[in-house]
Amino acid sequence: MLTNTNQIKRLLYSFVIAFIFWFFIKSEDTYSVTTSIPLVARNLQEQKTYKEEVPESIIVSLKGSGRAFIWLRFFDNFYEDYKAVIDLSSIADEYNFELDQYYKNNPEKIVLPTSLDLEFVEVISPRNIKINLDQYLVKKVPIMSEIMVTTSAGYIQVGEVFSPDSISIGGPQEIVDTIDFVKTQKDTLVDLVSSVESEFLIINPDRVVDFDPKKVKGFINIQPISETIVTGIPVKLINKPNDINVFVNPATVSLTIVGGLDQIAKIGSKDIEVLINFEKSWSPDKQFYSPEVKIPDSILEWKDLSPNNLEILVIKEIN
Repeated sequence: MLTNTNQIKRLLYSFVIAFIFWFFIKSEDTYSVTTSIPLVARNLQEQKTYKEEVPESIIVSLKGSGRAFIWLRFFDNFYEDYKAVIDLSSIADEYNFELDQYYKNNPEKIVLPTSLDLEFVEVISPRNIKINLDQYLVKKVPIMSEIMVTTSAGYIQVGEVFSPDSISIGGPQEIVDTIDFVKTQKDTLVDLVSSVESEFLIINPDRVVDFDPKKVKGFINIQPISETIVTGIPVKLINKPNDINVFVNPATVSLTIVGGLDQIAKIGSKDIEVLINFEKSWSPDKQFYSPEVKIPDSILEWKDLSPNNLEILVIKEIN
């Protein structure tokens, strides 16, 4: 039994040694291999940028020894001298590169590791690349929130502030001109009973656009709902003819406003408009009128106008 085991081991050793010899012999043979090579664009003119993304790599056919391709396969990321270069120095707006012909006419643009003795054969894909350039434009745009907020009963969201409130974007003028705002990453905050301060990511508005900063601080203002009475609000009479004297009785009113605790504390009588449009409302047969009430957007609602019907007194001038 032991003899059989030793024979099997000798056979395995022989096979491994034979395979190693065969591998080294075959690795010296010449092969044509299709592989990916990084594409590097150089000499882009100042104040110019790409309208469309340039591919990060192209597929080419290379010729070389099997051993060279093995090294390239496992260590391609470590070779800085492995790339296909396109020169943009003479391009003003756009140019269509016929890649195979371009690299055959400019073989020095295919940079291969000198230690591997590889040779460029042809470009497989893509066969051509169209480079479109535009002026590089930078501008500031505001931030649009994509944060969905719900509050628990008795609470209200009264504001949302980002710091900074706008960011700089840069890219091809044709695209940047169409961008009026950037959005935050979508998020959902549920059943809030207090304000939230956090960082929020900004979504890239376009792949060829740069932007900074990549995230902003956000403050979501949550307050308990409260109400207060505002008194002494003047009643304004609009669209009154010049040849008559018109009086409103009473001249001031009061009402209750409902909203966030801090918000309603800032509201005074001058922040609320109570209006009567004489031209549209007045009738000789009508004595009392219901006014129009306008409150700031920060207030949730108003109620309990007192008095809710106002008297209009008309006195014609006697010449």
